[in-house]
Amino acid sequence: MSPVLPGSFLFRYELEAVRLDRAPGRKDPLPDLSHLDPLPDFRSLSQPKDSPPVVSFASVRLGWHESGLGVQLEVTGKSRPVRCREESPDASDGLTLWIDTRNTQTIHRASRFCHALGLLPSGGGRGGDTPVVVYCPIARARDEPPAVARGTLRIESQLLKDGYRLQAWIDSSALFGWDTDTIDAVGFTYRVRDNELGDQVLALGDEFPYDRDPSLWSVLRLAAG
Repeated sequence: MSPVLPGSFLFRYELEAVRLDRAPGRKDPLPDLSHLDPLPDFRSLSQPKDSPPVVSFASVRLGWHESGLGVQLEVTGKSRPVRCREESPDASDGLTLWIDTRNTQTIHRASRFCHALGLLPSGGGRGGDTPVVVYCPIARARDEPPAVARGTLRIESQLLKDGYRLQAWIDSSALFGWDTDTIDAVGFTYRVRDNELGDQVLALGDEFPYDRDPSLWSVLRLAAG
């Protein structure tokens, strides 16, 4: 008999982002986070003992700084090109991050401190072949964060033989409420969507409304370097 609720629903997971020594300037290359450990995959904790092991096709790495958040994603195992459209980030190959800078954990509808960002390895620009960061609306949100200035979201990508790698920098001004003098953790979850390989999530899957309910997000600690 399968459990009524997956194990990943019964716990509020905590994970850590390491502090970066410096933030990139406007003309600096984006930080390489390859030396950091990838985020853990909590899905295996809800698998019955006799189930096939959970296979991860994506590695997500994070590093924080007082002035922003660095992100790196690597996807492997693909045999087909990426499919991305800036106008349809939810249906595109790429990474979606959900961040609550107040780490409220008790609200079921997003506040102005809640953000959803789609990071796509292509799909932007006139030819639809440049990487792009897209602000995504959160369904049923009570309020939305303020609009952000151009240049606060940076992204680069490299298409590989069997996948892709992307790096992004999210400036603190693009994350309403990001003030590391007063906060040491944020609410957080992610989804890597791939039209060939499927979805990889941090903990809860589509059987729960994690894409719009901040109480289902995990806790990301902003750890010292």
